[in-house]
Amino acid sequence: MEVATVTSIISNIASTHLNLSNLKNQKKAVKAENKAATQQTELEKQSIQATLAEQQRKSRNLLAQQQSAYRAKLGASNLSPYSGSGQVVLDAMQKEHDIEDKYVQSQANISLAALKNSIERVNTQNLLRLRNLTNAQGQTIANSLNTLSTSMIK
Repeated sequence: MEVATVTSIISNIASTHLNLSNLKNQKKAVKAENKAATQQTELEKQSIQATLAEQQRKSRNLLAQQQSAYRAKLGASNLSPYSGSGQVVLDAMQKEHDIEDKYVQSQANISLAALKNSIERVNTQNLLRLRNLTNAQGQTIANSLNTLSTSMIK
């Protein structure tokens, strides 16, 4: 073999090794990005759930305060909060609370669904990037083998 051929082969091997190493590092970066996105999504999910729980707690406390104040007002007027218009008002307060609670729950569910769609999109993009990197890795190996065989034939 000539020196030029050997030099060409060594250069080709070094170049292939460098390309494969870069592709491997890119794959690691994509996997790390995917893991970070999943962790961030979980934190956001916990935040949404905590915010919902806090809103519901505050709403229940406010309802209890309003109902207690109304019962006290009725009691001061010698009226029963358990019958007649007093009961109607208390029931209306409860219904209003229930409607608001359903709305807040619905908004939280929408936020959680959007978060789920977002992480699924990121996961799909990362999977596509990994497949492209794997294909590029295979192509690099094929090109290297082709170049090596061409160099050896000459």
